[in-house]
Amino acid sequence: MLLDITNRLVGRGSSARAQLAQMCSQQSVLSATKLAVMLSLAFLAILLANSNANAQQTAFNIKPQVQETEFSYAWTNKDKNYNLSFSIPSAALIDMPSSPAAYSKRVFQEAVYSQVMQEAKRIDPRLAKVNVERKYDGLSFNVQSKKSEQAQLVLNRLSAAHDQAQKDYYTNNYFAEYSSPTGEQGIRHDHAKYTELSSPALIAVVEAIKEIQQQPGNPREFVEIALSWIQSIPYDKLENRISSNGSGFISPRDLLMQNKGDCDSKSTLMAALLKAYNPRINVEMVYLRNHALLAVAMPSMPRDQTINKKGIKYVLLEPTGPAQLGIGEVDDDTKMALRNRQFDTTAL
Repeated sequence: MLLDITNRLVGRGSSARAQLAQMCSQQSVLSATKLAVMLSLAFLAILLANSNANAQQTAFNIKPQVQETEFSYAWTNKDKNYNLSFSIPSAALIDMPSSPAAYSKRVFQEAVYSQVMQEAKRIDPRLAKVNVERKYDGLSFNVQSKKSEQAQLVLNRLSAAHDQAQKDYYTNNYFAEYSSPTGEQGIRHDHAKYTELSSPALIAVVEAIKEIQQQPGNPREFVEIALSWIQSIPYDKLENRISSNGSGFISPRDLLMQNKGDCDSKSTLMAALLKAYNPRINVEMVYLRNHALLAVAMPSMPRDQTINKKGIKYVLLEPTGPAQLGIGEVDDDTKMALRNRQFDTTAL
C-alpha cells in the first residue's frame, strides 16, 4: 500500500489496489448447480484449466536456525511446477532493514520540534530572544533582536535547522519526499533505500533460482522465474497493526519471514533481487495512484509493455500477483494510467 498524502506533512492514506485477477475470477465462477446443468465435461475441463490463471503457492516452509534461516517454496505457474529452496545467513538477515512503523504526523512533528528546540537553545539570548511555537501544519518562529540583521540571521538558522530535522526524520525512518504528476506533495516509503540495503542478503536467492533455470545464463528466464515466485507469495494489504504495524508496507526481510506482501512491498523485494543478480541493472519503481510496479532496463520482446525515461527503454514487471502476468504484461487499468501519464517513477 502506498502512502498517499495530498498536503505536505498530512497523514498517510490507507487505500490499496485490490487483486484484480481474484475479483474477476470470483465474478466469473458459476454455482455448482449451474455447472452441472449448463456445462459439458469438456467445457468444465477448460474452465478448470483457466482457473489456474493465478500463480498459486502450494507450499511454504521456514526454518530459523542459529547460523542461518532456511526457506523453501513450491508453486505452480501456468503449466509448470516450481520448487525453490535457499538459506540466508542470520547475520545477513539482521543487516536487512525491518518494516517501518506507520507514519504518524504527531510523531513526525514532535521529532522535528525537539531537534529545532535543541538548536534554539544554542542561540545566545543576549543576541536574540527566540520563541518556537507548534502549529497544526508545522512550526512558527518568532525572533526578537536589537538588530534586524541579527534577527534575520537567527531566523535563517532556525529555518535551516527545521529543514534538516525534516530530512533527518525521513532518512532515519526510511521515508522520502515526492511530487505526484498532478503536483501534489507528500512522503512515501523510501523504496530505493530498502532495495539497496536488502539486496546483499539475497545473493543466496539468486543462486537458488539459477539452479532451477533450464538455461542458467539466460537473464530473461531468471526474471521470469523470480517474477513468478514473488507473484505466488500471498497478497496482503498489510493493514493489520500487529503483523505489519498498519504501515501498508513490509520490508523484503519481513516479507520473506511472514510470507505475504502488497504491491510496493513485493516490487521492492523484486527490485532487490534484480540488484543482487546484476548490481548495474537500472530498475525504476512505477507509482500509479493506488498501485506500484517495476520497470526494468532489459531487452524487450515485441509485445512487452514498456516506458521510456531519459532515452532508456524499460520493460514493465507486475510482481503483485496472484495474476500470472509475465514479463512486459500489465492489466488494463495500468495500461490506461500509463497512456494518460498518470504515474511517476523513482530509480531504485
